[in-house]
Amino acid sequence: TKQLFAWPIAPPMTAMFIGASYANGVIFFASVLAGKKWHRIWAPHVGVFVFATLLLVATFLHWDKFTHNHPVFWIWVFIYIVAPILTPIALLRNWGEDPHTPDARDAIVPLGLRIAWLLPGVIFLAAAIYAFINPAWLIPFWPWKATPLTMRVMMSFYSMLGVAVITVLREPRWSAWRIGLIGVIVWHALIIVAALLRQKDFLHGLFYHSWFLFEIVVLAASTITFGLMEARIRSTAS
Repeated sequence: TKQLFAWPIAPPMTAMFIGASYANGVIFFASVLAGKKWHRIWAPHVGVFVFATLLLVATFLHWDKFTHNHPVFWIWVFIYIVAPILTPIALLRNWGEDPHTPDARDAIVPLGLRIAWLLPGVIFLAAAIYAFINPAWLIPFWPWKATPLTMRVMMSFYSMLGVAVITVLREPRWSAWRIGLIGVIVWHALIIVAALLRQKDFLHGLFYHSWFLFEIVVLAASTITFGLMEARIRSTAS
């Protein structure tokens, strides 16, 4: 990352975490470009706004840590200045495009399932925002070596997830959940793979096992939710 990225990232697990998180972003933006229905991507859009805003703040707070003579750094700065401006504009311009009706092939997310996601979403967001504001609180407990900059970057990604989860809870249409949940599944699956590949980066102990269990629970809950709702669509169609 010293030669190829906006700043040198260490250890490799941090770089792999960021890469896995951007895989989620690729799925989202591909859906934005290829999709025709706003309601399918509006909730992740809110999460992206919060994420991009936090990353911009982190960039200015840690300006001296970046490689200023690298073009990737200036691309980074441009993206995270523009994104917090464009995302709310897109939200406002497209808000009236949603007819609030299910897709032809859709299902209703049960109220109980939506409520089940509420508490984790709130706790997740609150913890991530607090750790972003005060990274020194979480650094001693983090399962691999982190700096205030890398902690704030990782918490920006986790905040995006918390915001998207809370935002989508008002949506009964499965089609409004589907793309975001696919991104979450891919993201956390890649994080788990990265953790298995980079065991030597970890400070093994209680906090490592707690974090790893947390990632497995997020992946399992997302996958189970996805499977249940896809099965509901199939049963409705048959």
